[in-house]
Amino acid sequence: MRKFPSKFKYPLMISMVLPTMLLSMPAIITYKNMPQDGEFIALWFDTIVQVVPSALILLAVVAPTIRVFVSTVLIEQEADN
Repeated sequence: MRKFPSKFKYPLMISMVLPTMLLSMPAIITYKNMPQDGEFIALWFDTIVQVVPSALILLAVVAPTIRVFVSTVLIEQEADN
């Protein structure tokens, strides 16, 4: 199997984790709040439609903010030679 260069580590991780989280979290919410006679799939899709747009907007705001915070506050700057 051909492997990707290490520079793609984080984009690959995000591309696998993000869809899993965006689909499984609404499934958990649906399952916990589902009425006795409810149809899971239909309720799950309704929850996805409600949750995913807000989650993507939140991700678009939080990810760059966290990146700036980590790179400016938490990571030590390399000294120029």
